[in-house]
Amino acid sequence: MSKSRPRIAILGIHLESNAFAPVSTEEDFRKSCYFEGEAMLIEAAKPAPAMPSEIPGFVEAMNAGGPWEPVPIIITATEPGGPADQRFIDATLARMRAMLAAAQPYDAIYISNHGAMTSTGAEDPDGALYALAREAAGPQVPVLATVDLHANISRRMVECADCILSYRTNPHVDRRERGAEAAPLIRRLIAGERWEKTFIRMPIVPPSVTLLTARGAYADMIAEGQRHIGPDLPVVSVVGSFAFSDAREGGITILIYGRGDKSRDLARQLAEFAWTERERFRVRLTPLNDAIARAARAGRDGARSAVCLADVADNPGGGGRGNTTDVLEALLAARVERVLLGNFVDPAAAAKCHAAGAGATVRLTLNEACADDYGRALPVEAQVLALSDGVVVGRRGVYAGRTVHLGPAAAIRIGGLTMVVCSRRIQCADPVFFETFGLDIGAFSSLVVKSRGHFRAGIDEWYGDDKIIEVDAAGLTSPILERFTWKRLPRPVWPLDLDTRWPGVEPAAR
Repeated sequence: MSKSRPRIAILGIHLESNAFAPVSTEEDFRKSCYFEGEAMLIEAAKPAPAMPSEIPGFVEAMNAGGPWEPVPIIITATEPGGPADQRFIDATLARMRAMLAAAQPYDAIYISNHGAMTSTGAEDPDGALYALAREAAGPQVPVLATVDLHANISRRMVECADCILSYRTNPHVDRRERGAEAAPLIRRLIAGERWEKTFIRMPIVPPSVTLLTARGAYADMIAEGQRHIGPDLPVVSVVGSFAFSDAREGGITILIYGRGDKSRDLARQLAEFAWTERERFRVRLTPLNDAIARAARAGRDGARSAVCLADVADNPGGGGRGNTTDVLEALLAARVERVLLGNFVDPAAAAKCHAAGAGATVRLTLNEACADDYGRALPVEAQVLALSDGVVVGRRGVYAGRTVHLGPAAAIRIGGLTMVVCSRRIQCADPVFFETFGLDIGAFSSLVVKSRGHFRAGIDEWYGDDKIIEVDAAGLTSPILERFTWKRLPRPVWPLDLDTRWPGVEPAAR
């Protein structure tokens, strides 16, 4: 091995697991993102790669930083959903292990990972991935990972990695930048630097809607942590966790890498701030009837881009199925005019629209094949406005510069409501999802998005925070956490248990 031309293995798995959603299958991963060996580098070099943005960012930054030799292993990812099928995880980890063994020697391992995955047979498959990397690397070769800020950081992950670097923006518009930041950090580790780890987990499992980074307690924590970054304190990761994984090791995590007492002092300061400000991690939503009344008023007044309703309880980006009907039924019952909705996920309805053709009027029963308590069967008569194969390149926000597959999709009109129906679960977070059908968001009086928060970075051309309403409706991602039956989440925990106590603890360091 040569430190002047280091060999770096690249691998990863991305899944945010919602314990209340159907199992995420091998087919889900392979249809979304599965690249092995050189195919990883080929995809990363494309103008709009269909893979986690961290990897193109890491490769580009490594190329810019000097000679190196990438050793691509496997990257696979899928939209947030239920626990991963254990057979797929076992097979993928076994394949990674074999490829790592065959690729030796190398100077470092880079893991691109979401960090909130569970599987049907294990609570911490992310930890198993990190342990696999550490076993392959041995005790001296550095292992560095980038994770989503909704990760559930386990002790096994912390113990097996030399550094875990989290996103700092929500919506996640810094994924490529965090991959790029990992490159000089990994070169420092290869050169022999090592940092003490300071790790605190708080008894706070916040609803995701409270973890925006433009404002709020979480934003303040991240900003304060970054203020202290320097040569002796290179990484401050403040990770918000993902409640719906229902993980024993869930909770806000503060993970700092550096030298000296400053790391421990800062970790303690951030933890005490989170606890003091814990009330700011409680959620307040707008009742459904009030939200519909706002949209109806906008439709009557003809106000341009008057209001955006966020159907936060049905966010495909958190495991929601994208087909709940509370908001849709209420809009139709109130005969709201000039409203645009996306994305409603119903492959059968999309297929019927394609069979009928653009311009046709069709009778559909939405959710005909998959009705449940949240997504009821809903007969409608719709005009098919436009059709698409669903292959789009993101224009703004979290999907910018990425190829996204909606599957066969259609734009339909039902009375005063225009709606995008697609075949794959993708949260509505980019205006291109409408623009591919010739629909202009600004031409409507209100917009309804099935998304938790990422839409904010995509539609801010039309809607500022003062025009966004988070609606209280039913679904698998409702931020009203009391509505779910928890099995593994640590209890008591704020804000589920308002009598939670935290006396403060000394941060763990290694």
